[in-house]
Amino acid sequence: MGSSKGDVERFFDRSPDLLAIADRRGYFTCLNPEWEAVLGWSRDELMAEPYLNFVHPEDLERTCQEIARATDATPCTTHYENRLRTRDGVWRWLLWSARWDGSEWSTVAKDITTRKELERHSLHDALTGVANRALATDRLSAAIARLGRSAGAAVALLVDIDDLTTINDTHGHVGGDLVLRAIADRLTERLRAADTVGRFGGDRFLVVAEGLADGGAHGIEAVIERVHGAFSRPIPTRNGLVTVTGSVGVAVARAPGVDAEDLIRDADVALRRAKGQGRRGHAEVFDAALAEEVRRRLELAAQLRGALQRRELRVVFQPLVAMVDGMPIACEALLRWDHPDRGELLPGAFLRIAEDDGLIVPIGAWVLEESCRQLAAWRAQGRDLWVSVNVSARQLAQIDFVAVVERALRESGVPASAICLEVTETAVLRRPDVARQALDALRTLGVRVALDDFGLGYSSLTHLKALPVDVVKIDRSFVADLVASTEDRAVVEAVLTLARRMGLTVIAEGVETTDQDELLREMGCPVVQGYLYGRPVPPVDVLLPAAVLPAAAATDERDAQPASSAA
Repeated sequence: MGSSKGDVERFFDRSPDLLAIADRRGYFTCLNPEWEAVLGWSRDELMAEPYLNFVHPEDLERTCQEIARATDATPCTTHYENRLRTRDGVWRWLLWSARWDGSEWSTVAKDITTRKELERHSLHDALTGVANRALATDRLSAAIARLGRSAGAAVALLVDIDDLTTINDTHGHVGGDLVLRAIADRLTERLRAADTVGRFGGDRFLVVAEGLADGGAHGIEAVIERVHGAFSRPIPTRNGLVTVTGSVGVAVARAPGVDAEDLIRDADVALRRAKGQGRRGHAEVFDAALAEEVRRRLELAAQLRGALQRRELRVVFQPLVAMVDGMPIACEALLRWDHPDRGELLPGAFLRIAEDDGLIVPIGAWVLEESCRQLAAWRAQGRDLWVSVNVSARQLAQIDFVAVVERALRESGVPASAICLEVTETAVLRRPDVARQALDALRTLGVRVALDDFGLGYSSLTHLKALPVDVVKIDRSFVADLVASTEDRAVVEAVLTLARRMGLTVIAEGVETTDQDELLREMGCPVVQGYLYGRPVPPVDVLLPAAVLPAAAATDERDAQPASSAA
């Protein structure tokens, strides 16, 4: 049963959708009244200009591409979204379904502005207003999918604000939020309209760029420069100007089929390399060498998962020596991996892997148990020592961590005061409330707490007054240049003075020369540790005379990351 012409006209006039017919030149030739209600223009005004004149500039290229694609085939229907300008200058989002029959367009459009606003709230970061992690990742997936149809590369750039924790400490979290918003705004301003800036979480942003060449104004290096430019000027806060730098990790996709999460992982690997260079504001691009590093890391991670069960891990001990008589008063427990193919591995080769994969929790518990057992054996022989054991950020965040320590003490019979747990400033500040609660519980238990790698953080002295610690370990980087650098000497002297006033024990790490030893002795440093006094050795060799009296500094391979080497 067909409809009359009058019925069709009534439907056309009363439809809640925006109905239109347009010619091949892009002019509307027929519009229903809903257009006037939604856009505010009269139908005569809308038909007087090409349709594209009303389209938002950022949507123009994509709209033209959809129209061109549809007109290449007859008949063809296309679906797309764009924004159209209203009479009062507001932009309304429309969802189009347009059919081309070879001579004219028949279109239906829906006003989806409200839906888009809701999507924006759910897909954008509340603090900075830029895309959130989910949206930025989705945009990266779309950019990769378009690689087969467009020229150039799709690029993921992970941007990390260096030392945002320090900014929060010195300027408050309000100051830190101002920095995050300012960097988000600057990145958005400096990058192209087609690029995406998203907050990836914490102090990181994900920038998605596509259609990039290898060089020139639209090249990858140019985008990196524009990102660094966002950090070129100080940022005003209520407490003054803040100078900020940003490290960048870059990963490039040149063909479709790459998973967005994999590309982001590669960018993260490059970012770690950038931050590991010892320079702020550095950028690294993921390449074949880093890909091989990732492959080896994954292989090592798989092997590490069974290392504890296969008894490939062992604990060695390095003496901590009292300056007053040169006798060892304690030992630091350090981890070694006897790899079946690569031989002995130092902690720097695998501890980061253990931390990232969560293996550090069972490994760390085992190191603590082994250290307590060995300490019990020494004390049974009349050796009044204490043992220092490193604790990672992930361990410290475990709900049952204090219970793990209690169990190790109970099963070994070692008094709590004979154990010192070393934590880094970074580990504490990752989740400060959780860490402080754990540290307070440990001190209540009677366990000593040491702040490791002290001096590396810009606000270390501030934290020293606030954190519940008993021991401070001066980082080896200050001891290494103690003789030549007056600045490092001043830092060590300041730490010693402050620690004495607070009743804290100070241990200087990395003592390797007699000149360093003499200077520390003159400054009144009570305890030292380093190759001058003994290398990390198996338990049976710890108290040999060679580990008591100063020896020639070792020149072979040093412990990589010794401060975190016991998990």
